[in-house]
Amino acid sequence: MMTTAQISCPELSFLMERMPEYNHYRSDEEAALAERSYRRAMGLMLKECGDHLLNILEKKSTLLDTDQERFIDALIDRIGMIFRRLDREGHVCLVGDCHATIAELEELDIRLILMIEKAMMMVRNLGVDVPAAAWFKNEAGLLSHDLAAFSEMTEERNYLLGLGWESEFTYGGSA
Repeated sequence: MMTTAQISCPELSFLMERMPEYNHYRSDEEAALAERSYRRAMGLMLKECGDHLLNILEKKSTLLDTDQERFIDALIDRIGMIFRRLDREGHVCLVGDCHATIAELEELDIRLILMIEKAMMMVRNLGVDVPAAAWFKNEAGLLSHDLAAFSEMTEERNYLLGLGWESEFTYGGSA
């Protein structure tokens, strides 16, 4: 189910402009450049989420209990895991039938953008002037679940692009 955008137009435009056009990949270098640009754009949006959470930890440190601080740390760690998956390098090579793979990638991209939008909205709902207990009760668990799903979708995207975890051991010609 699609929803309307909640993040600002410049943020959404920034991300959409970097969304790869898989049918236009003409060379390995072009594919790698397009992927790098898109992945960095997603990473920047997630970095904003992580920065906001860190800011909350710093400003509300006396108002948060130990479990809430640990939960925010876990959310930031989950964002870090996503960064590592977004940072995967290697030879971009669509797996399987190109048309089916491109359709899957485009679907994943739309879902990832919607998840970034949702994550940003949830993180922004935790402000320094907002009671943290209500946010932890209503949104923290959902954000954690969504970040885990985002991480899994990023890994699925990596696989479809031929950037499975094993690419970390073969990139650059070493085997």
